Amino acid sequence: MRRLLALLTALVSLAAPAHADEPGLPAVQLPVVVNVSMRVLNISRIQETLGEASMLIETTERWRDPGLAFNPLDKGLARYDYVEKEAEARLAGMWSPATRFENRISEPRSQSLSLSIRADGTVTLIRRVDADFRVSIDMDSFPFDRQRLSLSLTSPRYSADEVIYAMNDIDRELSTISSSLSTINWHPGSLQFVMERYYGWNARPFVRVVADAVVGRNWQFYILPIFIPYLAVMSVAIFVLWAPERLLGEKAPLTFSSLLALAALSFTYDASFPGSISMDSPVAFMISIGYFFLIFVLLVNVILVHARFPGKERYPALESTIIANVKYSLPAIFLIVCFAAIIRSMV
Repeated sequence: MRRLLALLTALVSLAAPAHADEPGLPAVQLPVVVNVSMRVLNISRIQETLGEASMLIETTERWRDPGLAFNPLDKGLARYDYVEKEAEARLAGMWSPATRFENRISEPRSQSLSLSIRADGTVTLIRRVDADFRVSIDMDSFPFDRQRLSLSLTSPRYSADEVIYAMNDIDRELSTISSSLSTINWHPGSLQFVMERYYGWNARPFVRVVADAVVGRNWQFYILPIFIPYLAVMSVAIFVLWAPERLLGEKAPLTFSSLLALAALSFTYDASFPGSISMDSPVAFMISIGYFFLIFVLLVNVILVHARFPGKERYPALESTIIANVKYSLPAIFLIVCFAAIIRSMV
């Protein structure tokens, strides 16, 4: 029986997985504190409808491993520096928190790695990754929107009892977003961080770092392609209210033509700026209210000019007075409503 148990033990040891020989946690009081900082070096693409963003990210992790400490006098230097393949090989033979981006959706187009080990055992790991990330896009304020492109960092291998992430004042000062971005019509804002606790396998608590890269849309570039064509179509209502009947003839065909033009304009917006019409944006609101306004102006014109409303024959001056007021009040009300929708989205 003893021989059988010894044989089984030998077989289990031979069949043990390779990761059993991996370095264990540093000999420090658990959990191991890993300081994190991040720099958004570039944003090359933002796809609103797909909820994707292409970004070049640099992360810096710093922790202390007493097992890696050495005497700088004996070695003749204060730290060891490793780059690219040397860093990968050295990292494979030592402990690391194995930090990953949770919302990365593609293999990196390019990546680089550098590693530094100081004499006191402080390890600094710098990664630079150019990849696509899944982000949340809110188009409700288009084209006056500001987006929060979230990046989630966590260690799926170690729970909060073993590894936690932290940021001090220096880490927050080093965490920045580039002042110039490759993506068109966007300008950089700030980089904000939140530490979250979540539960993973076997209901174990984990810690993640959520970094929000805030970017704003350059709405000035959308005035000509969006608002000028819209105002040109809606100017038909001015002609319906102000032009004499003998100048334009029947105004109903003109109004219906403007409705068709407004519909074509909405399809153009949706094709040129995906998500601008399908979401609850100011542009979608202005398109919707435009249909109502054109029909309403035509009805008002028909009623005032052709219909025999009560008091029209008894008070001959009533019609001209109402028309004189409507010429100004209806366009003014329409402009105020549109500006209110725009201002609400900008606040």
